[in-house]
Amino acid sequence: MNDYSLSYMSEEQRSTRQNLARAAQRVNSQHALNITTMNINFIRLILSMGLLWWCTTSAKAQDVHYTQFYHAPLVLNPAMTGHIEGTYRLNFMYRTQWAAVSTSGSIYNTPSASFDLNVGKQTARNSFGIGAVVLNDKTAGGLTNLTTLAGAAYHWGIESTETHYLSVGVQAGIIQKRIDFSKLIFGDQFDGDLFNPSQPTNEQFANTSVTNTDMRLGLVWSSYLDNMTIKGGAAFMHFLEPDETFDQLSTLPARLVLHGDVKFGLGGRLYAQPHFLYMTQAKASQINIGTHVGYVASRDFEVYTGLGMRAGDALLATLGGEFKGLKFGFSYDLNTSVLKLASNGVGAYEISLGYVGIINKAVDPVLPAVRFF
Repeated sequence: MNDYSLSYMSEEQRSTRQNLARAAQRVNSQHALNITTMNINFIRLILSMGLLWWCTTSAKAQDVHYTQFYHAPLVLNPAMTGHIEGTYRLNFMYRTQWAAVSTSGSIYNTPSASFDLNVGKQTARNSFGIGAVVLNDKTAGGLTNLTTLAGAAYHWGIESTETHYLSVGVQAGIIQKRIDFSKLIFGDQFDGDLFNPSQPTNEQFANTSVTNTDMRLGLVWSSYLDNMTIKGGAAFMHFLEPDETFDQLSTLPARLVLHGDVKFGLGGRLYAQPHFLYMTQAKASQINIGTHVGYVASRDFEVYTGLGMRAGDALLATLGGEFKGLKFGFSYDLNTSVLKLASNGVGAYEISLGYVGIINKAVDPVLPAVRFF
């Protein structure tokens, strides 16, 4: 789960969140003249508990995604496996979210790591990609989602000029979800004044962990033109729709992903790179749009900054760069939805780190690297 939990949700979940926010707003308006620090903390406690209850009892439409989705290629689309301007690639992501809502730290912490290879030859237009990704999404409410996937992709050079590529990919692996009930608080633990976690509860669950098989398919089109690159893709996640029941029957719905970006020169050493992401799952949907503006200082070094938005939820700011194949990025989400009443507008911080290398220095990148100077 992640910040998409705000905008990427079912109608029932959206209603729950809005009701919590309205309740906090009514309390604020009624006690605006005499509210104390204790009152504020109590409101945040109630909202935090509502959020934790929501994320641990509603498993549907809770897939992870990052603000810097373009730096998590194997999480974004299986067809991106081996889609590298080089021979191999390492990517690491870490996201922490909503620290202002909870007194015990961030509500969500989501690290991931991936590794992939392009095994094509210099003399061939076509190539294969192989890789794996591990993602661990953990909530303060005791829910852990560990995903491990291996994948392969085929990249087909449409013409001899190596201008256009069509990539298809597949991933398969397991998803393991676990609940630590010692970190949960239930309604019957309310002692009349506060929720008391030391008070016994009568709540019982059939399972504390669920493990299922998962499969994903993807398609990506890439065009490397003069002074411009264009990429667009589609992915179909969880098409097996596995059962992930803890207490009552619940399946993980299939998710459709559409994404794209265009990178083009602005003159001199400047470039722009607008991008978008659209996801839909069950009755939920989400749209991310944004753009980067970068400066290419040399063949080995470039920097960029960017702004974007997650529609109806947050403003996104990014900063990053690349030095001799080492890519780094930082992003910050500023809440604009009704949840800002509890979060003070503070959404999430995200760090990305990646490296693209060439095993044999005499071999050119399988996919062309486009520079803008």
